[in-house]
Amino acid sequence: MSERHRVLVVEDDAAIRLGLRDALRSEGYRVLEAADGPTALEMGLTEDPDLVVLDLVLPGLDGFQVLRRLREDGVDTPVLVLTARGLPGDRVKGLDLGADDYVVKPFDLAELLARIRSRIRAWDRERRLDGGAVLRFGGTTVDFTARRARRAGEDLGLTPLEFDLLRFLARNEGRALSRADFLAALWKEQEVVSRVVDTAILGLRKKVEPDPARPRYIVTVRGVGYRFERRP
Repeated sequence: MSERHRVLVVEDDAAIRLGLRDALRSEGYRVLEAADGPTALEMGLTEDPDLVVLDLVLPGLDGFQVLRRLREDGVDTPVLVLTARGLPGDRVKGLDLGADDYVVKPFDLAELLARIRSRIRAWDRERRLDGGAVLRFGGTTVDFTARRARRAGEDLGLTPLEFDLLRFLARNEGRALSRADFLAALWKEQEVVSRVVDTAILGLRKKVEPDPARPRYIVTVRGVGYRFERRP
């Protein structure tokens, strides 16, 4: 796997968490860490990991609560439950809440890494099949084909122009786009001034940014225009 794949490890046992971090880094992953339920939920919603390794016994919120909240908020990132709770009822509950895999401690590290590789490959295939029609960032899911944008189960009410604006930004992720780029792509032959771009960006930010006054995803590039960063 390449360095672009990010794995969120949620584990309150520091020795296990650090061991997993080192093993995953040696496989080329970028590793995010959380030692409690509230931090895990926040990172799962905002950091867009490619996979979550989730313990069930956590302070603050248990793993079942974290998993339920992630799925309720529209996060469909693969979740691999890694826990000492191996009773059939726990397995069924975890899978019913939306876990993609369930591994009981003590575990074989080589097998765990193989399961992670398999889940991420499947996740990559799913995203390729979307053909760019579905965009996910910061707990927001945007289906450009269906013209539907949702976060935390709520429709964001994007206008047709805002869908087109967001898709243009996403297709050029990481690239600084000038106002002239936006005008040429979205307004084409219309006689408009560049400030309409700023007005449109402001409206889009109000709907997709957690804090529009401090945008994380649609950032201003001083002296140029704007850039989309799915993972700020």
